[in-house]
Amino acid sequence: MSSPRLIVFPQNLQHNFRLMCQTCPGTQIAAVVKANAYGLGFERVVRPLAEAGCRTFFVNRFAEGVAVRRLDSAAEIFVLDALIGSETLQAYKTLSLTPVFSTLQTLARYPDEQNIAVRLDTGFNLAGINAFDKATVMRALNGRSVSFLMSHLCCAERPDNPKNAEQLALFCEYAALFPGARKSLSASFGAALGKEYRFDVIRAGASLYGSTALPGSLSAAKLTAKVGWLRWFEAGESLGYNDNFIFKKRTFVASVLVGSGDGIVHKPGCFVDFNGTLLPVLTPPATNYLPVDATAVADCIHTSDEVDLFNTSYTPDKLAVDAGMEVGADVLIRLNSF
Repeated sequence: MSSPRLIVFPQNLQHNFRLMCQTCPGTQIAAVVKANAYGLGFERVVRPLAEAGCRTFFVNRFAEGVAVRRLDSAAEIFVLDALIGSETLQAYKTLSLTPVFSTLQTLARYPDEQNIAVRLDTGFNLAGINAFDKATVMRALNGRSVSFLMSHLCCAERPDNPKNAEQLALFCEYAALFPGARKSLSASFGAALGKEYRFDVIRAGASLYGSTALPGSLSAAKLTAKVGWLRWFEAGESLGYNDNFIFKKRTFVASVLVGSGDGIVHKPGCFVDFNGTLLPVLTPPATNYLPVDATAVADCIHTSDEVDLFNTSYTPDKLAVDAGMEVGADVLIRLNSF
């Protein structure tokens, strides 16, 4: 089988969805499947979640909404970056996709549209209608019925950051102005901040894929690759480009057939898992090669054996920490090629 290979565990996705529902009773759990379901693949993710009872999905782009609709004919599908450029409202209606109005310009293009979904920018400062200019927002929404109101938290991964409470307070001001609208402020980490952040819908992404944002969640995937080459090196010898790595002691090296061209984030400080033994990464990867220290398993590792780049033990969250990143979702989302 080719190297590398991504394996998704549908039962773990379903476990995480049900656990999220139990953890946040009274709030609808929607699945965020942007960027090809965080790199895991729409087909591998949407159907298992639908079977587990997920009825609402969020994507960023129209084409993603089309892909999800092909897999689930009945789901509610929100498209966040909707109606930008030449996209038409009729295209969304034809496929029963819900466009989220995220700019004043899109609101102006469709002044008569009612029962709309609206995204406010309460401090994320990357997407949404500027909520700090309340007069302009209310003029744009004057006479409109809003059926869904949402925003993004920008610091939910840091519970002590005061900006969380500031964004909550601003969102609540708007929520009071649209009492009939369903509300959504939080994704996975926001939901963990407390009941007051949950509102009607939680847009679960990281937690569904096995993040520490949801205690008890299971890693939804593993990435494996084959060992292509094995060799002992003596102290003083070099490894890789430009002689940047010099061995300080005798070391048995396994060159794993995966690299930067495959979207991995591994670098020194990270590991791969060989049958439960973590092997340290020695240098940044080449395009399709990742050298690891296999001295601990020199007597039992062979060419064509498989190692796990991440799995249910060395999880994407653990790998993200070792790679100096934020969360495991940052690891997964780079895997679109699989």
